[in-house]
Amino acid sequence: MEQVKCPGQDTRFWKPGDIFTAECPKCGAEIEFFKDDARRRCSWCGHLFYNPKIDLGCAEWCQYAEKCVPDLMKEKKAAQMFKELLGEKVQAALAAQPGAWEITEKGVNFAQDLLKSEGGDPKIVIAAVLLHRLGPEPARQFLTELETEPEIVDAVLELLTGRGGEKDLNRQIFQDVLALLQEPPETTPITRTALRLAGEAGR
Repeated sequence: MEQVKCPGQDTRFWKPGDIFTAECPKCGAEIEFFKDDARRRCSWCGHLFYNPKIDLGCAEWCQYAEKCVPDLMKEKKAAQMFKELLGEKVQAALAAQPGAWEITEKGVNFAQDLLKSEGGDPKIVIAAVLLHRLGPEPARQFLTELETEPEIVDAVLELLTGRGGEKDLNRQIFQDVLALLQEPPETTPITRTALRLAGEAGR
C-alpha cells in the first residue's frame, strides 16, 4: 500500500511558482529553489544564501512538521534562538543609553514585516538591525561569541559598514528599517512594504 504523503510537501500538489530561480546576491547567478528550501549554495561562487520566497505553509502549525520538513524546522528554531541570544547581548550593551533598546526593538519589528513581504535573509537583516547602534567591532565580537557562520558575520558587517551592492535585497531592507526609525524622516524608503509602512505612519 502506497504511503500517503503530506499534500504540502507532495510536489504533485505544488503550483507553478513553488519552484523558482533566485539571483545569487554575490555573483548574480540564477539558482533554483524549491518553496520549502531554507538555503541554497550558489553553484558558481559557493555563496550560501537564504530562500527569498521561503514558504513554511502548513509547517507553521502542523504537529508533524518536525518529521515532515526537519531541516526547515531546525533552521527556523536556530534562527529564533540566535535572535533571542543576540538580543540579550545587545540589550545589555545598550542599557546605559535611555530608549536605545526600545528603538532597536521597534526596528526589529519593522524588519520582520519587511522580510515577510519582500524576502531577504532574516538572520542577516535581524542581526544588522539589532547591532546597528553598536558599531562593527562590538558587532563582530557578539557574532563570534555566538559562533555565527563566518559568511553571515561578513554579510552583517557589510550592512553595518555600508558596503555591498545597492541592489542587494538585505541591504535595501536594512536601509529601509533605518529610514523608518528616523524622526523626522531624512531618507525615502526603497521597498514597497516600507513605503506602505511609512504612509501608514503619516510620514
